[in-house]
Amino acid sequence: MTLWFDVTDIHNWTHPHLTGIQRTSVGVLSELLAIRKDLQLFVFVPSDNVLRPAEVHSLPEIVRDCIFREKPPLSHGMAPISYTPKASFPTRVRGYIFRTSRSLKASFRRQPRKWLGPEITDALKEALKAARNLVRAIWRKLFGIGPVRTSSPAFNSVSAESVLFKRGDVCISLSATWGLPHYGDTIAANTHQSGAKCINLIYDLIPTLYPQWVLPDHHVFITAWVRQQIENADLILTISEFQKKEISKYIADQRLSLKPIEFVQLGDNPNFKASATGDEPLPLPRFVPDRKFAIFVSTIDVRKNQGLLYHVWCRLAEELGSQCPQLLLIGSEHLHVSDILYQIRTDSRVRGLVVHLRNITDKELAWYYRNCAFTIYPSIYEGWGLPISESLSLGRYCIAGNRTSLPEAGGDFVDYFDPFDFAACYKLVYRAVTDPEYVRQCEDRIRTNYVPHTWAMTAAHISEIVDRVGGLDRQAAIG
Repeated sequence: MTLWFDVTDIHNWTHPHLTGIQRTSVGVLSELLAIRKDLQLFVFVPSDNVLRPAEVHSLPEIVRDCIFREKPPLSHGMAPISYTPKASFPTRVRGYIFRTSRSLKASFRRQPRKWLGPEITDALKEALKAARNLVRAIWRKLFGIGPVRTSSPAFNSVSAESVLFKRGDVCISLSATWGLPHYGDTIAANTHQSGAKCINLIYDLIPTLYPQWVLPDHHVFITAWVRQQIENADLILTISEFQKKEISKYIADQRLSLKPIEFVQLGDNPNFKASATGDEPLPLPRFVPDRKFAIFVSTIDVRKNQGLLYHVWCRLAEELGSQCPQLLLIGSEHLHVSDILYQIRTDSRVRGLVVHLRNITDKELAWYYRNCAFTIYPSIYEGWGLPISESLSLGRYCIAGNRTSLPEAGGDFVDYFDPFDFAACYKLVYRAVTDPEYVRQCEDRIRTNYVPHTWAMTAAHISEIVDRVGGLDRQAAIG
């Protein structure tokens, strides 16, 4: 048996740091490389709609650094591939149109009718709306975005030379591949023709169940991707018991094929754990707080609830004056947050107190974790809540929302509040700020009793599942 690991979304990673899904892929891959000799990597090539083998050394430097950490580079006997898969031309055009549309709409919001006049502004808005609708219509026509298609006529079969897998193999995808037309069809063609098994990880159903948090076109094609990932899978992985229930309910409601679903707990040992918890000095980050501070490590997003903390810090500033701590919002901005970030930047009550930091390196983040007073995570909806469990693994006190999967991530070591309850959040933050002895006692209990879940443990669980799924054919053959 060969275990084929999908590295499609990290093969051309260009950002200076990894985000949630990519951190998961790299954390698991790093440990699987150490425990499995049958591991091979593959990528989906959108321009050719094929799967091709990849070599670990062909991955970007930022990815390799996170994979190997303190391990020496390993080779799996394959020469580095000589091509660089890129998004298909329609994907690039489509992305350009929607990015331009969003940029122009933001300009209109900032400068309403001021420099173009109302007639031109209104006409441009209508033209942009028509262009977006046209792109969606063309996209659905060309790529079948809509009801799931598990056997597209164009992909009913592939040539024998193009089939990457063999009978008895298992392919596993932890990747964010929803922006790639025909990805699911290509996986289906390879597994159906070869008889290989497929394991897919679905982190959450946020774009499908909560379209208000994503772009309209994302809701459509991610929902189609989710449905096909379910149909293609012999077994579905997810990252919390809460999400397992959500996916099970979705499959039943949509009358999709019933599939076994297993919860796999994510590792919470960040790559910088040693430096964040050790005694060795750390270099100062680019931004050094000038007073006591708390951190919120997350994408700036509506569902992450940074708006609640803005109002909490406004009240703290009024109550505590010069004793009010800073709040560092560490993460890149996502959708629908320009208004709240504008308020944070311009509100005299919190200017300089609530600080947004983007493109933070792991070394800088380690410094912030080591020196912060506490961490906070008021998210409304999550698949898991990795910043909570990472905070605990580093011995830091955390305040968090009590919805969805967050209590699974924090257990009995976190103080919770309803993320829609301003007063409850303020009460906990005020205590953390004004009663450092309470925070110290909580952190003593965390460091004494919290048992981190390492990426090695996550990978070992996934490896056991792979052997079980791959063994089905062998058991059938013996029988």
